[in-house]
Amino acid sequence: MMTLRSGRPIQRYILILFILSLFVYYSGHQLGQTVTLAPGEQPDTHLDYVKPNGHELNKQDSFLEVDRELIRQREREAIRRQIDLKYCGRDRCRFMLPVAITEQESKAQEHFRQLAFLSGMLDRTIVLPNVHSSHLGACRHFPFSFYYGDEWLENNKAHFNYITMEEFREWVEERTHGYGAKPSSQEVIVDINPDFHFLDKTENCFKNVLDYSVWPTHHFTLEDPEMFSKRVGNYTDILLNQLKDETRLMDYQGEPGDENLDVISLYYDRRFTYIENPEAHVPLTYNKRWNTLADQIAKNLQPFVAIHWRMERLEPISNLVPCAKSLVSKVQKIEQEHDKPLKLFLLTDYPHLLNTSRATPESMSFKLNELRPEHHDAIAYVYEHLDVTVTTLQKESQPIPYDELPEKHWNIIAVPPYAKPADMSVLGIVDKLVAMRAQYFLAGKPAVCGKSSSFTKRISTGRQKAYSNGDPNIILPVDTFSVNEY
Repeated sequence: MMTLRSGRPIQRYILILFILSLFVYYSGHQLGQTVTLAPGEQPDTHLDYVKPNGHELNKQDSFLEVDRELIRQREREAIRRQIDLKYCGRDRCRFMLPVAITEQESKAQEHFRQLAFLSGMLDRTIVLPNVHSSHLGACRHFPFSFYYGDEWLENNKAHFNYITMEEFREWVEERTHGYGAKPSSQEVIVDINPDFHFLDKTENCFKNVLDYSVWPTHHFTLEDPEMFSKRVGNYTDILLNQLKDETRLMDYQGEPGDENLDVISLYYDRRFTYIENPEAHVPLTYNKRWNTLADQIAKNLQPFVAIHWRMERLEPISNLVPCAKSLVSKVQKIEQEHDKPLKLFLLTDYPHLLNTSRATPESMSFKLNELRPEHHDAIAYVYEHLDVTVTTLQKESQPIPYDELPEKHWNIIAVPPYAKPADMSVLGIVDKLVAMRAQYFLAGKPAVCGKSSSFTKRISTGRQKAYSNGDPNIILPVDTFSVNEY
């Protein structure tokens, strides 16, 4: 017979079994299950996890979606960099687009040269403006190369980069359709007086192809005295500060992270220069076609005297006939040195077709209704005493009215336009180049017989340089005619 010495071990087993039963019961309750244990049966503590529908799939898709978006962004950026590298040779293109430059060709190209150097200082590429009617601007009819050659541009590539308007338009097209977004731009107006309205009628032909939505127009006025001593501050530094990225960002109204300003669309109204680099003051060379034509005309006229007589707004107008007499007297003295009459090549804003049915002043700013009898009498005196040659633009639909012109001493050279519609301002370029090839050059004395002109300055500077370099073709680089010199 077995004898149990103590009942404590049995009590201990019963207590443990009770606690375990309670644990199993409450665990089953939490899982919405009822667990019943048979006597002596070990509790089954294995629990099954019920996975919510789509839980693992949604989490994985979320990661994939983030990855896809990141990949798309990187692919778009790679496309943009590829496009910009193609046109600018760098990861991101940054342009300065001259929408409008005030003043006529001789002064306008001077302003362009300033902007080209300024763009280089801003780390932007200058877009070569189009040309027409003696003006420069992005929306003009003909490309930059219609007026100019590329020698000056190539000689100054150490100071700035440039792109043609055609290439710029191709870049805009590729960025818009290849990258999927229009390039960003801001219109910036730089003028000398807010009351002047030279730029008011200028239309921006890029308004619908560039994105101006988050870059509101910025207007900056800077007075423009000719003398550096009268200017407050360094104008180069002032303009650089206005156009630099940090200042432009102050106008930005878009989302953070997309502050790149691709194009500054510039409206530029200045009168004088500020870039000190001497290369910025070297004139642009003209297209070879105009130089070739000038060579031909000059060869047929030699030896000859070139005269620049700007009559527009000359005061007092009573000086005109006395000035004409002085001019004739000076030319006749030159003729005495040659023992024969010389051709006179006349550059003037007076109508080259005189008072015929097709006559119009040669200057854009000189109106037909501003002509007075004194103008007509002065020109008549000149061609009555000298053999005068002038140019006019050849137009098939408008033949030269020779029957309305003087029978002698007024010779017309028809210049081919080389483009349609014809641009009258090419006459100014050809006349300028012919005058630079003349043996003698005379101009009306400023404020007495003519108006001071950058046109005259360009001819005089070119002739003086050629004379100093020993050009045997130049006998008299420049002289003036005034009143009471006969």
